[in-house]
Amino acid sequence: MKKTSILFAIIAFSFTTFAQNGFQLGFTVAPNLSWVKPNTDNIERDGLKFGFNFGLMGDFNFADNYSFSTGISLVNAGGKIVKPDIQTFNNNNGNPTIGYGQTEADIRLKYIEVPLTLKLKTNEIGYMKYYAQFGFGLGFNYDATADEKFSYSTNTTNGGATLTNDDVDYSDEVNAIRTSLIVGLGAEYNLSGNTSLVFGVTFNNGFTNVFSEDSFKADANGNAQTPNSSDGSINAEFTGKRDQDAKAVNNYLSLNVGVLF
Repeated sequence: MKKTSILFAIIAFSFTTFAQNGFQLGFTVAPNLSWVKPNTDNIERDGLKFGFNFGLMGDFNFADNYSFSTGISLVNAGGKIVKPDIQTFNNNNGNPTIGYGQTEADIRLKYIEVPLTLKLKTNEIGYMKYYAQFGFGLGFNYDATADEKFSYSTNTTNGGATLTNDDVDYSDEVNAIRTSLIVGLGAEYNLSGNTSLVFGVTFNNGFTNVFSEDSFKADANGNAQTPNSSDGSINAEFTGKRDQDAKAVNNYLSLNVGVLF
């Protein structure tokens, strides 16, 4: 968190140093609803997640009704998925056990995001200017965790069981870079001079694959496939490798409120 604070300070100093006439710097907060949208049959979407963004924004007003809008934000997003899974754990007797099943994962993703957008504004109507905004975002993942519920059966039992793990480290499961398309609508209310209250709605559509690792192959019920030997033992025909594509994007819809000075 200390490194993030230093980065914010550097960006704010840079905006102020290179500011010219028509430049506005401000702060924004934005609650969001996010989800992980799979692009493969092995993984299913399982619900929305509430998150929160906050950061700095800067508008370079290069014409009366046109601005280049950028900034830096901390994005807290994620989503819920169901995926085929194989996990190794110790049973009640302390012996290593392999479970075959599926995992419900509530994934939390944190990014430092830099938007690069064009903002098109109307003429002032009363004290209001309305705008449309579109462009691209570049995000860098700095934290990824998940709460997991693993439902499984084993080689030695016909019954099933569940295993719950919280705050599982997903750093190795998630790509470090996230690119996105940004589309927004909103308004600016002039408070005094160059100070304006900004509010709007933004849709942030991810381009890049969330996952950096492949998935296990699923059976007809969505569970990871078990060994195909008659006694259930591991043999050369079953390696337990992740050999199925795991493709998904992360999207979110945010309600933005901020102040420009």
